[in-house]
Amino acid sequence: MGKRSIVLFIALALAVVSAFAVWQYLSSVEDNARKDIQEVQVYRATAFIETGTDGVTARAFISESRALVEAVAFDGSRILCTGPSVKDGSEDLTVCDGLPGDLNTLLDSKVTAGPISQGQLITADMFVSPAELNSVSLSEAIPANKVAISFRPEDEAVSGGFIRPGDRVNILASADLQVNQFLSFLKDPTLRALVLGGTEPATTTTTLFPGNVEEVDPLTALAETFPSSIKFTQTILQDIEVLAVGPDNSLQRLGTGLTPQTGSIIVLNVTPEQAEKIEYARNYTTVALSLLPKDFPYTPFEARGVIVEDLFTLLDRIQEQVEQLGEALGG
Repeated sequence: MGKRSIVLFIALALAVVSAFAVWQYLSSVEDNARKDIQEVQVYRATAFIETGTDGVTARAFISESRALVEAVAFDGSRILCTGPSVKDGSEDLTVCDGLPGDLNTLLDSKVTAGPISQGQLITADMFVSPAELNSVSLSEAIPANKVAISFRPEDEAVSGGFIRPGDRVNILASADLQVNQFLSFLKDPTLRALVLGGTEPATTTTTLFPGNVEEVDPLTALAETFPSSIKFTQTILQDIEVLAVGPDNSLQRLGTGLTPQTGSIIVLNVTPEQAEKIEYARNYTTVALSLLPKDFPYTPFEARGVIVEDLFTLLDRIQEQVEQLGEALGG
């Protein structure tokens, strides 16, 4: 063997010894680092799991995995943890105390509460009962500074039962207004003079038949022509949003289509002031809802109200009598 071969052999031997020494050093460093790292058994999603997936189906996309204990065992953690990994033939059984760990119990009769990404750690709040998943509150449909108020109108007063959540309506109130006290006031000349001031009004002379003359108070005669009560209807609120009709609501539609829904409680989206007006109308009047067109802008109108005499000619007759009375008093 030549000198060059001997030198090359020695160089290779030194390189091997150096590499072995470096490997041993790095191994010792890694072992020392691992002594300070503790892992626990967890579960991870192996694929994307959609919202509402039942537990049996989701189980096929969940497998055991490991995670650092500090990433799993902390205050308020809901991560499923089945225990730490074995170290030097022993394991610390207190690491996962207080954390959920039974995957089968978690998945039993449950569905995913939301989407689960691939690789995501499985937590106890990722699965809920089907009822919890579908549980919503109608308050979620009420905007700021609004309230919801409900009442049950008569079947014929809800546009034939064709009102649906999301529709807009006008609210009409009808009442039988008693005017007896006002008429009694008009018929008493002394009371009128006391309240209104001044002297008693002049009377007119009416000849009933020859030799029989009667003095008549004009306002008393006019009061006699008025009815004791007046039926009155007025649109009290306009362009009001419907939140719910019975179980059908704007958050979870039932798809009732054009099937009349009679006898249902109507829930409306209104301001607090409008709610007071609706409650008053519900207690003291008969309430009806008129359905507005869906795809056309609504133009509010000045609602002056209607009385039964507006449908006939009594008001014209009363106006004529008032004019005649004014001419008589003026004369």
